[in-house]
Amino acid sequence: MGQTGFLPCNGASIHYEMAGTGDTIVLLHGAPLDSRMWEPQMAALAKRYQVIRFDMRGMGQSVDPGTPFTLYEDLSSLLQQLHIRRASLIGASFGSYASVEFALAYPDVVQSLILVCPGGFAPPSEGQQRMFQKVQEQLATGNLDEALEINLHLLLDGPDQPRGRVTKKRSWLKEIYRDIFLQSRSFTKPDALQPDPRNRLAEIAVPTLVISGELDHPDFLETAANLVRTIPNATQRFCKNSAHFPSIDCPNEFVEIVEDFFRQQTPSAR
Repeated sequence: MGQTGFLPCNGASIHYEMAGTGDTIVLLHGAPLDSRMWEPQMAALAKRYQVIRFDMRGMGQSVDPGTPFTLYEDLSSLLQQLHIRRASLIGASFGSYASVEFALAYPDVVQSLILVCPGGFAPPSEGQQRMFQKVQEQLATGNLDEALEINLHLLLDGPDQPRGRVTKKRSWLKEIYRDIFLQSRSFTKPDALQPDPRNRLAEIAVPTLVISGELDHPDFLETAANLVRTIPNATQRFCKNSAHFPSIDCPNEFVEIVEDFFRQQTPSAR
């Protein structure tokens, strides 16, 4: 039986869910998304681990009061209140950047890192910016369904794949994005850790796994390759038929990769 609720973290009300027992795993979602993206993993991973997912402030059910904040301090506050001393982090897309930032800010708290189709480490290329611009143009003209399909084609199908390639969980993910796109929220940009985490990747001392979808956008594949090159003790696994969301379109394979990585860790690393 899990627990769910809200906790006050540095002036924000943060929504979280916790289930299972054992070593702790924290799931960090992408942006703009929320912790609902981890639905396929919660029950599966909670069979072996204590799993926590939460909405970053201003996303999902978490409230953004509009005051200055840092993502790493929000997560630290959440874990302290849940009495979690150490945890492994699994971050998807921008959640990977947030995971790396936290690992540098609180190295003694992090057991290991899994970075899934990592983003947030470099500005988007012109090609990716054009795709995002198309989404915004459709939203501006009130064509929400087309905006959603462009977004899903880029992230779920893969930019060089036929539109509609992925059918599994497509409608489910589309409705999550629909809900997010319809929300009229202003987001406070978090203050970044200093010195810049992107220049400190070699400081990461914990076992790190990078999971990539072979069909993902080149921007994300390039970021993943750079992380594998730069982070000591980093390894990489690929999901052959996935783009940016292997945790969603191949959840069983994804969980197998995650559990295999954890099994390989020595007791001292776990």
